[in-house]
Amino acid sequence: MDETTLEQGKTLSRRGFVTAAGVMGAMGALGALGCTPQEAAENSTDAASDAAEGAWHGVADEVTDGITVNVPGKPVDDGAYHVTFNGGPLTAAEQHAAVDSYDWRTNRLTASQIAEDARQTSDEEAKNILFNEPEITQDYVTESGKVIPAVYIALRNRLLRVGQGVGSEIHENAWDFLMQEFTEDEAAFYIKLPNFAYFTAEEAGEATGQSAEEAGATCEDLSYRGLLNRVHRAGTKYYHVLAFAHGMLEFMMNRYDEDGFCDSVFGMCGADYGYQSRNQGSPMYFPIPAEADIVGDTEILPNHDWNEIVDRYDTLCVAPCQCRTFTPIRNGQKPGDWCDHPMETCIATGEQAQYYIENGIGRQIDKDECRAILQRGVDAGMVIEVMCTAECDVICQCHGDCCAIMRGFISLDGDVENYRFLSHYELQVDHDTCIACGSCAARCPLFTIEMTDAGPEIGNLCVRCGQCATVCPTGSRKLFALPEEDRFPLPKDMVDDYYQKGLERAKRGYINDFDPAKLQA
Repeated sequence: MDETTLEQGKTLSRRGFVTAAGVMGAMGALGALGCTPQEAAENSTDAASDAAEGAWHGVADEVTDGITVNVPGKPVDDGAYHVTFNGGPLTAAEQHAAVDSYDWRTNRLTASQIAEDARQTSDEEAKNILFNEPEITQDYVTESGKVIPAVYIALRNRLLRVGQGVGSEIHENAWDFLMQEFTEDEAAFYIKLPNFAYFTAEEAGEATGQSAEEAGATCEDLSYRGLLNRVHRAGTKYYHVLAFAHGMLEFMMNRYDEDGFCDSVFGMCGADYGYQSRNQGSPMYFPIPAEADIVGDTEILPNHDWNEIVDRYDTLCVAPCQCRTFTPIRNGQKPGDWCDHPMETCIATGEQAQYYIENGIGRQIDKDECRAILQRGVDAGMVIEVMCTAECDVICQCHGDCCAIMRGFISLDGDVENYRFLSHYELQVDHDTCIACGSCAARCPLFTIEMTDAGPEIGNLCVRCGQCATVCPTGSRKLFALPEEDRFPLPKDMVDDYYQKGLERAKRGYINDFDPAKLQA
């Protein structure tokens, strides 16, 4: 995103927009963010699959029970606040009740229909939603009597816009993490910072009405607490606002073992977060070939060869897998007891590596050790994934039995739009040379290859990682690059990815600001 785009976003006049919400995904129907992953997995069968097949997303420019249901991009009367869900307007209290009672088998909309709806909203309409955060002036009292100061409501509204957001559904604990980690002054400071942009201490001071020294000290403090990113360029420090993930969640991993911390950070997410993050037009991470020699084309695509990625960076670090750390903790287990896969698997590169090292959440490694760690992951049958950026800020090693992203795909049976945009490759099988030995089925990290009388059959959970090809004794399985027009464009870096995801989510009606002053009686 260039500076012109940012400036256009900053100069848009403040107007009220209420977009279509209503995508309270499968994880929401089950309250998965409020229970352990094991409990979610035990309950996420038919309901999850049905929810993944689609939830209500359309809105009508009509009056329902005397209240206007608004079309995204059209101004809303400031005197009335509502969020559309399940085909009509709901107050916050009604939302709470609806999450558990909604019948996911009605009003279903397929992932392709969601994407088609998104194309009906222009970039300019989406920017209006993205850059015009409402001014929150009134505190909110939850159903239990908990008082939420207005500044924390505004801060959560900001996080709705960044990257994958935090889900629009409001619940009792939606602000606990923010109230725990930010003072009111820090929250007020944060929401004034430029969004989707790198900024210096001087620019932070201009945005917040403080001196460069005062603003810089606050930025520095927040960045070392994992709440703001920090990079060094030509002797100058730059910062940028973080998303929940990839961002605050990963950058605060050295606190996962604090009592209640993991439940607190995940408790910020709305029930619709899981569905939205898997139906947003681009993945958070995308799988790359496990090995270069399983690619059937003459050359592997740029940004898809992990050896090349390691070669291009002088600063590298490794950290424990976040998923295999927080998941067992939330289940009352120790991380090492969760699975048999290696724990130290998350590679950060370049500027992100420097941040990890300075913040003590990763240890610096050289290129040889980095390659050895990644090769160990390949040998362990793991999916090699890269953050959805051309700079390849982070390389993960994931598996369907322990990775939150992969487990989410499995619980939703692959019926999510992100599968269309998950990889730049397709898997092709030469059935004439296949000997049906079963090696591929035993190796598949998503457990989606089934041996039949006709040979191995690939299910709908294939992420095109190529692990099956690494063990095929006859070379019958190869990855082939998709035509260029069918590949999703890679954002430049994490900030650009935040913006592109936010823009697309705005088009899909995923950004729904909460304002107590506009709650209906």
